Amino acid sequence: MDLLLAYLPSGLVLGYGLILLKKPFFSLATRSVDLLNVLIAELDEDEKYRVVSSKVGPTIKELLLLLLAFVAVVAATYGAFLMGTVLLHSLLPNSAPHPLWGLLVLSLAATVPFLRAPKSKSGYSEVSQLFHHLVLDNTHLGKRLFKSQINGIEHPVPVVGPGDSVKTTAVIITGLARTGTTVLAKELAARGPFKSLTYANLPFLLAPKLWGRIYRPKSGELEERAHGDGIKVGKDSVEALEEYFFQTFGPKYVEQDKLLTHTLDGSLNDLYRRYQRSLTGDDRIYLAKNNNAILRYPSLVANNPDFAVFILFRDPLDHAYSLLKQHQRFLQKQDEDPFVLTFMNWLGHYEFGHGQRPFDLPTLPKAPFAGDATSLNYWLERWISYYSYVLTLDRPQLISFETFTKDPQAVLASIAEATGLAVDPSGLEPYQKTAPDFPEHDAHLAQRAMEIYSALNEASFCKV
Repeated sequence: MDLLLAYLPSGLVLGYGLILLKKPFFSLATRSVDLLNVLIAELDEDEKYRVVSSKVGPTIKELLLLLLAFVAVVAATYGAFLMGTVLLHSLLPNSAPHPLWGLLVLSLAATVPFLRAPKSKSGYSEVSQLFHHLVLDNTHLGKRLFKSQINGIEHPVPVVGPGDSVKTTAVIITGLARTGTTVLAKELAARGPFKSLTYANLPFLLAPKLWGRIYRPKSGELEERAHGDGIKVGKDSVEALEEYFFQTFGPKYVEQDKLLTHTLDGSLNDLYRRYQRSLTGDDRIYLAKNNNAILRYPSLVANNPDFAVFILFRDPLDHAYSLLKQHQRFLQKQDEDPFVLTFMNWLGHYEFGHGQRPFDLPTLPKAPFAGDATSLNYWLERWISYYSYVLTLDRPQLISFETFTKDPQAVLASIAEATGLAVDPSGLEPYQKTAPDFPEHDAHLAQRAMEIYSALNEASFCKV
């Protein structure tokens, strides 16, 4: 009883006080790293002085608010302890609780407010969200870390003469989302000499070597990814994460309602190649899944004869319906947890949800960007725009989703032959797919899409 009277109130006050300190602490951390981000930015000195001056005042204000809040919490905790002690002496005059047991009671009492706090609906804790924000939302800091990542790394474009063969140094898996790019990349990663970005590299995507020295997670149990499609991922699973590099160093291609095609020029291409080699070393092959690769495909292929780029395609109605369902799913997820939208935008995932932006590809006639994304016709138009453009590309290596699900061993064997890489396709079983009932759609759009689909199948390098 004496322990509860003396230490329980102060423990509860301390716990609730720490919860209240969380908001000013997070705010100060955000402003402080934002200020650091500007200080290390390669800006004109006058511009840097102007920006820093505008940020110093609010940062100092946040620091003072946090200090005042901290003093208030300490004072309130001590005041609660004094009140508890007075109450104890009035009820039990001869009582003298042991200080060590008292500290234990205080500590346990301080945890009660945290246990009663409402659980976050997000898959990321508030601390994790803050950490990702501090790293991914401060690109100048990322650029400074990136210099350390590629320091001393060279990966020149090989000189290839007419008729010369070239050793494959990178495999890029791309296609409109929902074509099996994730599964294909996962199988290649597990069965070949590949190295790629994984979930374990988050949030230091531009400095995975540095982060790898600090953070070495165990593989752990696989969990179904956010798409709800049965694909399970873990910390060492390959994922579409390299787009953060292009959003940081490349031209500005993300507009309010669309994604623009752009060129991978010599300097950016050199950075990209050095980034790859910093991950793979001299003995592994870079592997990336990136649905946005179509935006820079011509220059990507022209500048890098040692890259193998595979484009997946899928039956248009089945594909459009899968895109529609994922879009609806992510609209709901982002309404429930706004951090999902922020996170997807950081990583360049504009396929679904409130941040959905179509590719502005040079195909005619142009599909409207502002259509109803909750209708199947919208996604059929996206499909037609994308794969009409694919048919105009120079020597695309096309893989049918239906072929891959029917005979994945044959597809992996074909990739191994095309790249000259050792890929073991044994043990892969066909994937089972059920035919859905498609919602109402425009028959002319579907017919046009099927014509393109037939042409893609004809051009596919892997037929079963």
